[in-house]
Amino acid sequence: MSVPSPLPPGISPPLSTDNPNNHSGLIVVITSLYILLVIVALVTRISVSFHRRIMQHNNVSFGFLIVVATTQAAVVLAQVHEGWGIRTKPGQTTSDRMLKTGYAADLLSIIVLGCSKISTCLFYSTLFSQIHKMFIRINLAAMVAWTILSVILLAVRCSHDPWIDISDAQCSSLFPRWQAITAIDIATEVSLFIFTAMAVQQIQISTTKKLVVFIALQTRVLLIPLSGLRLYYTKLQIASDDPILVGAFATVVAEIYLAISVLCVVSAFFKSFIAAYEDSNGISYTNGTSGSHSKSRRMDSRNTITHKDNNTAPGVLRGWEREEDPIIGPTDPKSGLKIYTSVHFSVRDENIELADRESAEGRRDGF
Repeated sequence: MSVPSPLPPGISPPLSTDNPNNHSGLIVVITSLYILLVIVALVTRISVSFHRRIMQHNNVSFGFLIVVATTQAAVVLAQVHEGWGIRTKPGQTTSDRMLKTGYAADLLSIIVLGCSKISTCLFYSTLFSQIHKMFIRINLAAMVAWTILSVILLAVRCSHDPWIDISDAQCSSLFPRWQAITAIDIATEVSLFIFTAMAVQQIQISTTKKLVVFIALQTRVLLIPLSGLRLYYTKLQIASDDPILVGAFATVVAEIYLAISVLCVVSAFFKSFIAAYEDSNGISYTNGTSGSHSKSRRMDSRNTITHKDNNTAPGVLRGWEREEDPIIGPTDPKSGLKIYTSVHFSVRDENIELADRESAEGRRDGF
């Protein structure tokens, strides 16, 4: 005798639900939101790059980040389709395909985070081209090393079939691996936080603008608590008697974590923030306190060529002419904010060797 359906006639059951025995619906909703945010990040980056007509050095890494992030979301959806997030009944055989997709999703999530860190470092190396070059290079090397090490720690587990090692029952060293990955992850984010603070401190803009730009560049600080939260739910999954059901929460937090990491890469690309550092010609508004002498960007000359707005009163000095802000200042209310760019050229005396005056005069007399 068939059990009558609680749904009205003509209404099919939902593809996934969220209840104490099935959290697949929650994973699908969050992962779909993750895909949407990745698309928003891609469109934003393309739009900003098109309007500024500047090709950033991290375009390749950002493009690879988008591809890997989209692939990771698709793998998670496939994992849910195979039964991830559903309570396992006693004696039920675990789907090998589900475990393999979950294994791939974990590895891809590490690669997404690594690409996000690498892309951010490349962006900072361009934005702060005159400040603490060695520090950002060390950071970049650390991000690459963290990505490779984390992938190896998750890929090589306790058995010859590493995808089945999802709890303490299969692999007792799995959680310590996640602890090491998370600890280094947080350390790299703190390092980026310190670098940004030091770089912003050396920019000659007002304290308020420094704070605004610092917040725009350091949205990545949100990743630190999310990293800890992911470790917490991963611990619950590994220690649980039903890691497939409890692991749904670890997957949800991981998708939120990845979505924020992708958005952080584009958060500082809006011109209202970047204009405080770099104009459309790539001129950096640094105060020249770093030891680098990069081409024609050195700001230590007495000769100044300044582009001013027509409404600016004659004789009024702005921006680098007074060695203080505003670099971005309100002018006409109808035209909004305007960027005042000053280009300083270094002029140096050069010795010109002339022929001996007496020999020259002798040749003239002989002629």
